[in-house]
Amino acid sequence: MYTKEASKMASFRSVDELNGAIRTHIYHNKSDLTPAAIEVLKVLSRHAVKTPGVAYLKLASIAELIGRHRVTVIRAVKRLVDLGIIRKEIKYRPISGGNGANMYVILPATDVTPSVLPCQEAEEPTEAKPEAPNRENESVISQSKLKFLQNTYAAFKSAINTFVSDRKLTSKLYGIYLAHTSYLKGVYAADILQRIGLEAVRQTFIATKRKAIRNLAGYYNGVLDRMLDRLFDARFDEMIDKQ
Repeated sequence: MYTKEASKMASFRSVDELNGAIRTHIYHNKSDLTPAAIEVLKVLSRHAVKTPGVAYLKLASIAELIGRHRVTVIRAVKRLVDLGIIRKEIKYRPISGGNGANMYVILPATDVTPSVLPCQEAEEPTEAKPEAPNRENESVISQSKLKFLQNTYAAFKSAINTFVSDRKLTSKLYGIYLAHTSYLKGVYAADILQRIGLEAVRQTFIATKRKAIRNLAGYYNGVLDRMLDRLFDARFDEMIDKQ
C-alpha cells in the first residue's frame, strides 16, 4: 500500500540526487540543526533510498533507532519541516482508520536561486533525431550483469560451503543479500556490497560456534542489515564533515 503512494511522491530520480539535496540542506542549515534533528534526518535518508526521497516510519520506530524519547523526535521532525528540509504526510489505515506510519518526503534543495542564474543567449531549437537503439551494447551489458551475478552467487556458495554444504540455505541467504542490495547498486560499488554480504555470511556462521541459532537466514538478515546501516552512516557522516 505505502510503496505505491511513495512512488507517486518520489522527489528525486536517483539516490545521488537525494544525497546532493541532503548535502545542500546541511550546508544551508547546519547552524540550525540540532544533534537530534541530524540523527532523524540520517534515519529518514537511510529509509528513503528504495524510493529516492520518501521514507515511511512511525515516530516510535525513529525514536528507537536513534535512542531518544518520542517527544524529542517530534521536535526534531518539526524543526526539519520548519527549515524546509522535509514534508510530513500523515497516513491512515484504510480499514481501521487508525494512524499508519507517517510518510516523510525529503524536499529538493537548490544551490542557486533563479535571480542569480547566469543569462544565456537563446539558441534556435534544433530538431532532435531519435537514435536507433544499440542492441549490441544492450546485449553486452546484459551479459556482463549476468556474469557478475553468477560470480557473486559462486562466491556466496564458496563462502557458505566453508561452513556447511546446503544448497537451499545458500539460495536463501543469497536471496536476502539481493533483496537488501538491489536498490543500493547505484550508490555503492558492487564489489563493496559483495564484500559486506560475504562478511555477513562469515559473521553469521562464526556466531553459531558461540550460541545456538535456530534461524540462520533470519540471523544473517539482521547482521547484513546492521552492516549496511554502518556503511550508510559513514557516508552520511562524511556529508556532514565536508560542510
